[in-house]
Amino acid sequence: MVKAWYDGQREEGVRMEKDNEIRLHILHCGTITIPANMAYIKDSALKRVTLPVSVYLVEHPVHGKILVETGLSADCNEVMPKYLRDFYRPQVEKGQTAKEQLAAMGIRPEDIDLVLITHNDVDHTCALKDFAGKAKRIVMAEHEYFWSCRTVYRVRQVWETYMPYKDIIERPFYFGTAQGPIGRGFDLFGDDSVLCIACPGHTDGQMAVMINKAPSGRFVNAADGIYGNEFAILASDVAFSQRNIDDLVIPGYGFARKRQRKSIQWLKTMQADPKCVGIFCSHDANVTPQTIEY
Repeated sequence: MVKAWYDGQREEGVRMEKDNEIRLHILHCGTITIPANMAYIKDSALKRVTLPVSVYLVEHPVHGKILVETGLSADCNEVMPKYLRDFYRPQVEKGQTAKEQLAAMGIRPEDIDLVLITHNDVDHTCALKDFAGKAKRIVMAEHEYFWSCRTVYRVRQVWETYMPYKDIIERPFYFGTAQGPIGRGFDLFGDDSVLCIACPGHTDGQMAVMINKAPSGRFVNAADGIYGNEFAILASDVAFSQRNIDDLVIPGYGFARKRQRKSIQWLKTMQADPKCVGIFCSHDANVTPQTIEY
């Protein structure tokens, strides 16, 4: 068994009143407007669609406040190079950044116990600077970091968005446990509560994040992906929307289409589990900002 990178010890003061309850907050932190076929490969490349940029705050009864992604920054159109602005056409209204929405909830960057980055595209890392040096930990998979640095297009995204903060980003894990579409995952805290599942295709190190109801959410059969309690999956860009999952049609934006399709098939299989409270894709226009408790 791969040892968890973090022992999960928490002060009693951070525990929520309902000791095993998870609160999942879905935040929309601006929008991107991209060619339609980039979100759903069968759609027209001549039409553009406006999609939300989602960030997730997980309030965990044992491990505290976990922020998955950082979304767009308030100055994204100033800091992004022109080729990225032209592709993404990002828009962020006042009050829409993750930092501002958390502040409205009474949460400071310093209150975040962990920032988890699923992959290194700019719409997921642009606001990293709002949490750099403030959140207790910022973490990504070792594999995604090194893969993105070897890929020409992503080298520029990496360099221009989060490389200034590379010294504070921890890359503490390789995918090493038998979970997910290619049998590779990582148990982040060693208690099955937060599982980082390798779902390659969009990027080679792309991961989804499974939030199990813990600590009782133990595996029934890890090899088959059968879990013992309720769970949600933050799918990031494995699929852009529920439509990709329903139709088993990949987004047009990816580097390994066969792997991408296999990863989406795994999402579809997991969604059929009655214990699945939801699968949430980062750019699904049909998923509204909300709080889910389970």
